[in-house]
Amino acid sequence: MPLVQIQIVTWNSREHLERLFKGIEQQHDVDFIILIIDNASSDGTIEYLENAKHQIPHIQVVLNKENIGFAKAHNQGFSMCKASYVLVLNPDTELQEGFLKELKRVIGADERIGAVGGKLYLELPKNDKSGIIDSCGLKMSPWGQVMEIGHKTLDLGQYESQKAVFGLTGACVMYRLKALQAIADGHGVFDERFGTYKEDVDLAWRLKKAGWRSVYAPHACCWHRRGLGAHNREQASDLIKRLSIRNHILMLRKNLGWQDWWRMPFIVVYEFAKFIYVALFERVNLKAYRIAKF
Repeated sequence: MPLVQIQIVTWNSREHLERLFKGIEQQHDVDFIILIIDNASSDGTIEYLENAKHQIPHIQVVLNKENIGFAKAHNQGFSMCKASYVLVLNPDTELQEGFLKELKRVIGADERIGAVGGKLYLELPKNDKSGIIDSCGLKMSPWGQVMEIGHKTLDLGQYESQKAVFGLTGACVMYRLKALQAIADGHGVFDERFGTYKEDVDLAWRLKKAGWRSVYAPHACCWHRRGLGAHNREQASDLIKRLSIRNHILMLRKNLGWQDWWRMPFIVVYEFAKFIYVALFERVNLKAYRIAKF
Protein backbone atom coordinates (compact mmCIF):
# COMPACT_ATOMS: atom_id res chain seq x y z
CA MET A 1 0.00 0.00 0.00
CA PRO A 2 1.46 3.42 -0.94
CA LEU A 3 2.32 5.75 1.92
CA VAL A 4 1.17 8.94 0.18
CA GLN A 5 -1.51 9.82 -2.36
CA ILE A 6 -0.64 13.02 -4.21
CA GLN A 7 -4.08 14.44 -5.01
CA ILE A 8 -4.59 17.21 -7.58
CA VAL A 9 -7.76 18.81 -8.92
CA THR A 10 -7.40 20.39 -12.36
CA TRP A 11 -9.62 22.76 -14.28
CA ASN A 12 -8.13 24.37 -17.40
CA SER A 13 -4.70 23.97 -15.80
CA ARG A 14 -2.71 23.06 -18.93
CA GLU A 15 -0.19 25.92 -18.59
CA HIS A 16 0.96 24.65 -15.19
CA LEU A 17 1.32 20.93 -15.82
CA GLU A 18 4.95 20.75 -16.99
CA ARG A 19 6.15 22.51 -13.86
CA LEU A 20 3.78 20.50 -11.67
CA PHE A 21 5.10 17.16 -12.93
CA LYS A 22 8.69 18.39 -12.85
CA GLY A 23 8.28 18.91 -9.12
CA ILE A 24 6.67 15.52 -8.58
CA GLU A 25 9.49 13.82 -10.48
CA GLN A 26 11.97 15.26 -7.95
CA GLN A 27 10.40 13.32 -5.08
CA HIS A 28 12.37 10.24 -4.02
CA ASP A 29 12.54 7.75 -1.15
CA VAL A 30 8.76 7.89 -0.57
CA ASP A 31 6.25 5.44 -2.00
CA PHE A 32 3.44 7.46 -3.59
CA ILE A 33 0.72 7.41 -6.21
CA ILE A 34 -0.74 10.35 -8.14
CA LEU A 35 -4.49 10.89 -8.40
CA ILE A 36 -5.68 13.69 -10.66
CA ILE A 37 -9.34 14.68 -10.76
CA ASP A 38 -10.24 16.91 -13.69
CA ASN A 39 -13.28 19.15 -13.57
CA ALA A 40 -14.20 19.16 -17.28
CA SER A 41 -11.23 21.11 -18.64
CA SER A 42 -11.37 22.42 -22.19
CA ASP A 43 -7.85 23.84 -22.68
CA GLY A 44 -5.88 20.68 -23.49
CA THR A 45 -5.48 19.54 -19.89
CA ILE A 46 -7.35 16.28 -20.48
CA GLU A 47 -5.26 15.41 -23.53
CA TYR A 48 -2.06 16.12 -21.59
CA LEU A 49 -3.19 13.93 -18.69
CA GLU A 50 -4.22 11.06 -20.96
CA ASN A 51 -0.74 11.13 -22.49
CA ALA A 52 0.89 11.38 -19.05
CA LYS A 53 -0.81 8.14 -17.98
CA HIS A 54 1.36 6.28 -20.48
CA GLN A 55 4.60 7.94 -19.40
CA ILE A 56 4.36 8.40 -15.63
CA PRO A 57 4.06 5.38 -13.33
CA HIS A 58 1.44 5.17 -10.59
CA ILE A 59 -0.87 7.85 -12.00
CA GLN A 60 -4.66 7.67 -12.06
CA VAL A 61 -6.92 10.21 -13.76
CA VAL A 62 -10.61 10.76 -12.99
CA LEU A 63 -12.52 12.83 -15.58
CA ASN A 64 -15.62 14.59 -14.32
CA LYS A 65 -18.21 15.52 -16.92
CA GLU A 66 -18.77 18.92 -15.30
CA ASN A 67 -16.96 21.31 -13.01
CA ILE A 68 -18.09 20.18 -9.55
CA GLY A 69 -15.73 22.53 -7.69
CA PHE A 70 -12.59 22.20 -5.58
CA ALA A 71 -14.17 20.78 -2.43
CA LYS A 72 -16.36 18.12 -4.01
CA ALA A 73 -13.63 16.96 -6.39
CA HIS A 74 -11.14 16.53 -3.56
CA ASN A 75 -13.76 14.64 -1.56
CA GLN A 76 -13.93 12.23 -4.49
CA GLY A 77 -10.22 11.65 -4.06
CA PHE A 78 -10.40 11.21 -0.29
CA SER A 79 -13.08 8.54 -0.73
CA MET A 80 -10.78 6.65 -3.12
CA CYS A 81 -7.67 6.93 -0.97
CA LYS A 82 -5.92 3.76 0.23
CA ALA A 83 -2.77 5.52 1.45
CA SER A 84 -1.93 6.62 4.99
CA TYR A 85 -1.42 10.25 3.95
CA VAL A 86 -2.88 12.55 1.28
CA LEU A 87 -0.92 15.46 -0.19
CA VAL A 88 -3.50 17.94 -1.48
CA LEU A 89 -1.67 19.86 -4.20
CA ASN A 90 -2.72 22.70 -6.48
CA PRO A 91 -1.69 22.38 -10.13
CA ASP A 92 0.08 25.79 -10.00
CA THR A 93 2.82 24.46 -7.73
CA GLU A 94 6.27 22.92 -8.04
CA LEU A 95 7.55 20.72 -5.23
CA GLN A 96 11.24 21.12 -4.52
CA GLU A 97 13.59 18.19 -4.00
CA GLY A 98 12.97 16.28 -0.77
CA PHE A 99 9.61 17.95 -0.11
CA LEU A 100 7.54 14.79 0.19
CA LYS A 101 10.16 12.95 2.23
CA GLU A 102 10.38 15.79 4.77
CA LEU A 103 6.61 16.09 5.25
CA LYS A 104 6.36 12.32 5.62
CA ARG A 105 9.11 12.40 8.26
CA VAL A 106 7.37 15.11 10.29
CA ILE A 107 3.83 13.72 10.18
CA GLY A 108 5.05 10.19 10.80
CA ALA A 109 6.85 11.23 13.99
CA ASP A 110 3.70 12.13 15.95
CA GLU A 111 0.34 10.38 15.75
CA ARG A 112 -1.36 13.56 16.96
CA ILE A 113 -0.40 15.48 13.80
CA GLY A 114 -3.33 15.63 11.39
CA ALA A 115 -1.83 18.04 8.86
CA VAL A 116 1.64 19.26 7.90
CA GLY A 117 2.82 21.80 5.35
CA GLY A 118 6.09 23.30 4.19
CA LYS A 119 7.41 26.69 3.21
CA LEU A 120 5.64 27.98 0.10
CA TYR A 121 7.35 30.57 -2.07
CA LEU A 122 5.95 33.10 -4.54
CA GLU A 123 9.51 33.43 -5.83
CA LEU A 124 12.08 30.76 -5.10
CA PRO A 125 15.53 31.71 -3.75
CA LYS A 126 18.17 31.75 -6.47
CA ASN A 127 21.60 33.18 -7.21
CA ASP A 128 22.18 33.86 -3.50
CA LYS A 129 19.05 36.02 -3.39
CA SER A 130 16.34 35.49 -0.82
CA GLY A 131 13.00 34.15 -1.97
CA ILE A 132 9.61 35.77 -1.46
CA ILE A 133 7.33 33.78 0.83
CA ASP A 134 3.77 32.83 0.02
CA SER A 135 2.87 30.94 3.18
CA CYS A 136 4.46 29.37 6.26
CA GLY A 137 1.13 28.18 7.62
CA LEU A 138 -2.05 29.89 8.79
CA LYS A 139 -2.70 31.96 11.90
CA MET A 140 -5.91 33.37 13.34
CA SER A 141 -6.09 36.91 14.67
CA PRO A 142 -8.07 37.85 17.82
CA TRP A 143 -10.75 39.28 15.53
CA GLY A 144 -11.22 36.01 13.64
CA GLN A 145 -9.31 36.71 10.45
CA VAL A 146 -7.18 33.81 9.22
CA MET A 147 -3.99 34.94 7.49
CA GLU A 148 -1.01 33.40 5.72
CA ILE A 149 2.10 33.59 7.89
CA GLY A 150 4.88 35.48 6.11
CA HIS A 151 2.86 36.24 2.98
CA LYS A 152 4.80 38.44 0.51
CA THR A 153 7.74 38.89 2.87
CA LEU A 154 11.40 38.34 2.02
CA ASP A 155 12.76 35.08 3.39
CA LEU A 156 15.58 36.14 5.71
CA GLY A 157 15.58 32.98 7.78
CA GLN A 158 12.86 34.17 10.16
CA TYR A 159 10.69 31.08 9.56
CA GLU A 160 13.21 28.27 10.02
CA SER A 161 11.69 26.64 13.12
CA GLN A 162 9.24 23.78 12.98
CA LYS A 163 6.15 24.74 14.95
CA ALA A 164 2.45 24.16 15.50
CA VAL A 165 0.15 26.48 13.53
CA PHE A 166 -3.59 27.06 13.25
CA GLY A 167 -3.61 25.29 9.88
CA LEU A 168 -2.06 25.02 6.42
CA THR A 169 -3.11 26.44 3.08
CA GLY A 170 -5.02 24.01 0.85
CA ALA A 171 -2.66 24.74 -2.04
CA CYS A 172 -0.11 22.29 -0.65
CA VAL A 173 -0.77 20.33 2.54
CA MET A 174 -0.34 16.73 3.66
CA TYR A 175 -3.18 15.27 5.73
CA ARG A 176 -3.31 12.09 7.76
CA LEU A 177 -6.16 10.11 6.20
CA LYS A 178 -7.29 8.87 9.62
CA ALA A 179 -7.69 12.48 10.79
CA LEU A 180 -9.77 13.42 7.75
CA GLN A 181 -12.01 10.41 8.21
CA ALA A 182 -12.47 11.31 11.88
CA ILE A 183 -13.72 14.86 11.24
CA ALA A 184 -15.73 14.26 8.05
CA ASP A 185 -19.42 14.99 8.38
CA GLY A 186 -22.48 14.88 6.15
CA HIS A 187 -21.00 17.65 4.01
CA GLY A 188 -17.71 15.88 3.32
CA VAL A 189 -14.11 16.29 4.43
CA PHE A 190 -13.94 19.64 2.65
CA ASP A 191 -17.39 21.13 3.28
CA GLU A 192 -18.98 21.11 -0.19
CA ARG A 193 -21.31 23.96 0.73
CA PHE A 194 -18.33 26.32 0.58
CA GLY A 195 -17.65 25.57 -3.09
CA THR A 196 -14.44 27.59 -3.44
CA TYR A 197 -12.53 29.75 -0.90
CA LYS A 198 -12.13 29.16 2.87
CA GLU A 199 -12.87 25.43 2.69
CA ASP A 200 -9.26 24.74 3.68
CA VAL A 201 -9.52 27.14 6.65
CA ASP A 202 -12.76 25.52 7.76
CA LEU A 203 -11.08 22.10 7.61
CA ALA A 204 -8.08 23.38 9.59
CA TRP A 205 -10.43 24.73 12.26
CA ARG A 206 -12.35 21.46 12.50
CA LEU A 207 -9.12 19.48 12.84
CA LYS A 208 -7.98 21.79 15.62
CA LYS A 209 -11.29 21.53 17.49
CA ALA A 210 -11.08 17.73 17.26
CA GLY A 211 -7.64 17.74 18.89
CA TRP A 212 -5.44 17.18 15.83
CA ARG A 213 -2.24 19.21 15.48
CA SER A 214 -1.22 21.14 12.35
CA VAL A 215 2.52 21.63 11.92
CA TYR A 216 4.69 23.87 9.75
CA ALA A 217 7.85 22.13 8.46
CA PRO A 218 10.33 24.76 7.18
CA HIS A 219 12.69 22.40 5.37
CA ALA A 220 10.05 21.27 2.86
CA CYS A 221 9.90 23.91 0.13
CA CYS A 222 7.44 24.47 -2.72
CA TRP A 223 6.81 27.15 -5.34
CA HIS A 224 3.23 28.41 -5.66
CA ARG A 225 2.11 30.72 -8.41
CA ARG A 226 -1.06 31.77 -6.54
CA GLY A 227 -3.85 33.31 -8.58
CA LEU A 228 -5.86 36.41 -7.84
CA GLY A 229 -7.94 36.16 -4.72
CA ALA A 230 -8.68 37.49 -1.30
CA HIS A 231 -5.01 38.38 -0.76
CA ASN A 232 -5.31 40.97 -3.55
CA ARG A 233 -8.62 42.50 -2.55
CA GLU A 234 -8.22 45.72 -4.49
CA GLN A 235 -7.82 43.73 -7.72
CA ALA A 236 -10.18 40.84 -7.04
CA SER A 237 -13.43 40.54 -8.94
CA ASP A 238 -16.76 41.19 -7.20
CA LEU A 239 -17.57 37.48 -7.51
CA ILE A 240 -14.38 36.49 -5.67
CA LYS A 241 -15.07 39.09 -2.98
CA ARG A 242 -18.63 37.87 -2.51
CA LEU A 243 -17.52 34.25 -2.25
CA SER A 244 -14.82 35.19 0.24
CA ILE A 245 -17.25 37.21 2.40
CA ARG A 246 -19.98 34.58 2.24
CA ASN A 247 -17.68 31.68 3.09
CA HIS A 248 -16.01 33.58 5.91
CA ILE A 249 -19.42 34.15 7.52
CA LEU A 250 -20.38 30.50 6.99
CA MET A 251 -17.10 29.41 8.57
CA LEU A 252 -17.67 31.57 11.66
CA ARG A 253 -21.26 30.40 12.05
CA LYS A 254 -20.19 26.78 11.72
CA ASN A 255 -17.20 26.80 14.07
CA LEU A 256 -18.25 29.28 16.78
CA GLY A 257 -20.99 28.57 19.30
CA TRP A 258 -22.86 31.41 21.02
CA GLN A 259 -20.58 31.12 24.04
CA ASP A 260 -17.57 31.64 21.76
CA TRP A 261 -19.01 34.85 20.33
CA TRP A 262 -19.37 36.30 23.82
CA ARG A 263 -15.84 35.21 24.75
CA MET A 264 -14.37 36.72 21.57
CA PRO A 265 -15.88 40.23 21.35
CA PHE A 266 -13.23 41.42 18.88
CA ILE A 267 -14.79 39.16 16.24
CA VAL A 268 -18.21 40.78 16.69
CA VAL A 269 -16.75 44.28 16.49
CA TYR A 270 -14.63 43.46 13.45
CA GLU A 271 -17.45 41.77 11.55
CA PHE A 272 -19.80 44.69 12.24
CA ALA A 273 -17.17 47.18 11.02
CA LYS A 274 -16.60 45.09 7.90
CA PHE A 275 -20.33 45.01 7.19
CA ILE A 276 -20.49 48.82 7.44
CA TYR A 277 -17.54 49.12 5.04
CA VAL A 278 -19.20 46.82 2.50
CA ALA A 279 -22.50 48.69 2.86
CA LEU A 280 -20.80 52.02 2.18
CA PHE A 281 -18.15 51.17 -0.41
CA GLU A 282 -18.92 47.71 -1.88
CA ARG A 283 -22.72 47.63 -2.00
CA VAL A 284 -22.65 45.10 -4.82
CA ASN A 285 -21.23 42.61 -2.32
CA LEU A 286 -24.06 43.00 0.22
CA LYS A 287 -25.74 40.01 -1.37
CA ALA A 288 -22.99 37.87 0.19
CA TYR A 289 -24.67 38.44 3.53
CA ARG A 290 -28.05 37.44 2.18
CA ILE A 291 -26.81 34.10 0.84
CA ALA A 292 -24.54 33.28 3.81
CA LYS A 293 -26.79 30.67 5.34
CA PHE A 294 -26.98 26.89 5.28
